[in-house]
Amino acid sequence: MKRFLSALVLAACLLSIPCAAADPAAHSVRAFSGFADVAEDSWCHDAVALCYETELMNGTSETTFSSGSPLTAAQLTVLSARLYSLRSGGSGTVPPLPDLSQPYLRFYGPDGALLRSYRCTDPFTYGMDDGLFISLSDTPDDPALPEACTLEIAFRDYGPIRRYSGVRTFYAPPPGVMTHGLTGTGYRFTDPDTTTFCFFLGTDIEPLKQEWWFSAAFYLASQGRLNLSGDLIWRVAPNHDDPETVSLRFAEPASRALFVWLLDCAAGELPPVRETVSIPDVDPELTPDADAILRLYRAGVVNGVDESGRFSGGAPLTRAQAAVMLARILDPALRAQ
Repeated sequence: MKRFLSALVLAACLLSIPCAAADPAAHSVRAFSGFADVAEDSWCHDAVALCYETELMNGTSETTFSSGSPLTAAQLTVLSARLYSLRSGGSGTVPPLPDLSQPYLRFYGPDGALLRSYRCTDPFTYGMDDGLFISLSDTPDDPALPEACTLEIAFRDYGPIRRYSGVRTFYAPPPGVMTHGLTGTGYRFTDPDTTTFCFFLGTDIEPLKQEWWFSAAFYLASQGRLNLSGDLIWRVAPNHDDPETVSLRFAEPASRALFVWLLDCAAGELPPVRETVSIPDVDPELTPDADAILRLYRAGVVNGVDESGRFSGGAPLTRAQAAVMLARILDPALRAQ
């Protein structure tokens, strides 16, 4: 059996997974007695109350919320994972990180019959320019392997299972190309986020596994909501692949644009309440993530920061702004019209 990359599961397909609308009352688990710095008639009071009652957010102390304080990228990642859990019918709790060194790989034929099953302990795989090749036989054109297969990746005591479709391929490397023995018949997988494979091949992520936010990032990736390295980590720490720098970037104040992108990943489909939206500083063709910004504007989740409706994506996100956006997703009655 050839060796595989233990973090294969972290390649999360950008699947369209609709989320069920959450019932705020059903998810309220504690009473809100108020914060001294959030007046009952303030613009964010109802949102702060809902986020507290559902345990999406806590105060900065028992008596204060600190509405104007910024949130870090790490905090936004955890908030988005909690939101996705609630929207999916869960309790809002992020599952703990599994043992990433113990993935189970199972290959199924078109008829559903199990072809191979492996518990991987030795991390290695071979990425190609247009995908990933996994060799299952040293025999050229092995007739025992069907033309297509489905690969399942799972971890012990971790619910989500990722599935990928592969096509039977015979691979013989050109002379001089080192493939560590990955020659023969196997399957080629052309998942759109194979950048994740390359990321984990070249980077020691062990320190990141200890970060308090990493289980939330892994959860969102395992559910197909985002690409862990190609999307999230790249956005927070562009052009940096060392864990120490990534960790520092996640601890810095984050922008409104990052949170709206994360909310769009986590929230699922939201019905529009505004048919026409024009945002002065968002160009549908040029602004990064303009589609996500416009979707949440149309859904009444996001408003501008001034009378002109500017989005100000690069501005720091405050705790009050985050609470309002989260609450509007949870409770349609709070959405802006």
